[in-house]
Amino acid sequence: MAQYQAKSVRLHETQGFSDVVKLVASLDKEKGEQLREKYVQEVEHYQSDKEDISKEAKDLEAERDLAGRKADRFDGGEAFLEIGLVICSITLLTKHKLFWIGGMLAGTLGVALAFTGFFLH
Repeated sequence: MAQYQAKSVRLHETQGFSDVVKLVASLDKEKGEQLREKYVQEVEHYQSDKEDISKEAKDLEAERDLAGRKADRFDGGEAFLEIGLVICSITLLTKHKLFWIGGMLAGTLGVALAFTGFFLH
């Protein structure tokens, strides 16, 4: 983002210099035309650079968003695994098999949810 802003600043400076050259061109037409051509080329260069940087930034944003979605899946899977562990621990205190089954189901759900994080595109 900072690189895009720097290119924008340079572009605006170059456009300003181009306007100044138009004023000076009336004094020495040949030199003024040379300067004007130079700044027109620089403006074109900075505009094309901004487009390239903008495309790269959008690609990086998409990559960041994908990593965020994967992280959400992994975090959710971890939460279900921990919940399953706690529920299974209750089995030791109560000696009821129902808690063990519920804990195993929650743990299985956690593993499945985390596993889906590997398949996101």
